[in-house]
Amino acid sequence: MANVLTNLSDYQFWRDEKLAKAASKLDPCIVDIHNPLTLTTAEKSKIQSLCQQNNFALIQTQTQADYSHAIVHLNQQLGLKAYDRHLFVNNDTLAHITPTSNPQQGEFIPYTNKAIGWHTDGYYNPPEQRIRSFSLFCVNPASSGGENSWLDNEILYILLRQQSPEAAALLTRTNAMTIPAHSEKGKILRPESTGAIFMQDNKRLYLRYTQRKKNVQFADEVRAAVALLDEILAQGSPYHFQHLITQNQGIICNNVIHKRSGFVDDERSPRLLLRGRYFERI
Repeated sequence: MANVLTNLSDYQFWRDEKLAKAASKLDPCIVDIHNPLTLTTAEKSKIQSLCQQNNFALIQTQTQADYSHAIVHLNQQLGLKAYDRHLFVNNDTLAHITPTSNPQQGEFIPYTNKAIGWHTDGYYNPPEQRIRSFSLFCVNPASSGGENSWLDNEILYILLRQQSPEAAALLTRTNAMTIPAHSEKGKILRPESTGAIFMQDNKRLYLRYTQRKKNVQFADEVRAAVALLDEILAQGSPYHFQHLITQNQGIICNNVIHKRSGFVDDERSPRLLLRGRYFERI
């Protein structure tokens, strides 16, 4: 991938190739995994090919004796080893996404039953800890709700640039979005993070964004462009995906922008998803 952000001919060639190959149906993006501890050559190749082309793959497998062990080993076979040691990551290197009674953890929406707006994972991380991929695997679904939606970041950039090249350019400014520092009892747990929304990263397009406007600051000159981005996300397109990830299903992706609907849980059998965040791309 050449510099599609600043070179028009490079962008046009990349755009045409991307749209020609982009998936608009989910079925071809599903990979059946016989044994996540030992991927076959065909399984691994299909996941990698889908992630190279569409930046995501949906996987499904059989019930596992130890889900955490199985998912970590599956991810490692795809080259995902450098994981993000953020708050609430368990010793198994995964975050267990489930409603919690822990008041500190409950400040973060993923650990509640509330809806989550469009975002990329780790949007608050500094550049040296950029989240390039994540996996999300369902061990136990909610009683109802909890549907996931997602869109390839590269497709989102194309949709935005087709409507307004000026807006697309504004969102590459290095001061576009600032996440204030997160602190507790006077101690800074995460420093302030300022950067672009769209950027080039190791010759690939990278997106850093959240619709959660609380504690998020946008530069004045980019606010109209952000509003257009939100409009495109809300309008939908043939490339938007919606799917209720069921038990023994998961998504592996190059940190595509995604959201979650609210859900109703059964206290006797709460919703549980395992999430891994990584610094490598698939």
